Amino acid sequence: MEVIRQLALTLALTLVIEITLAVLLKVRSTFDIIFLILINCITNPTVNVIYGLIIGCTDIEAWSFAGWVVVLILEFLVWIAEALMIKKLLEYKRIKPMLLSLILNASSFLIGLVIF
Repeated sequence: MEVIRQLALTLALTLVIEITLAVLLKVRSTFDIIFLILINCITNPTVNVIYGLIIGCTDIEAWSFAGWVVVLILEFLVWIAEALMIKKLLEYKRIKPMLLSLILNASSFLIGLVIF
């Protein structure tokens, strides 16, 4: 049950950070906001479960160099996947999809590091 609580907490924090930032970046369409929420409801738990499995099933320690490499690879993959989804489906055009995805993901990642 602790795992589910942790996944819910990280997703909630990610949503608060990324949606707040998206609104500050002038994402105004209800469709776009809902889409960003849905993207994160897919990618955030997925990346956290994969990370947990990798750390739990290997000798890699979370705060080791190898642990950071795993995190960075997973975050890179999320950035690209979300950018492609944003490019395909968002109506928002002020900021290019790759940059928007980078801003949102880097912000939630860095704030999450500070909090956790």
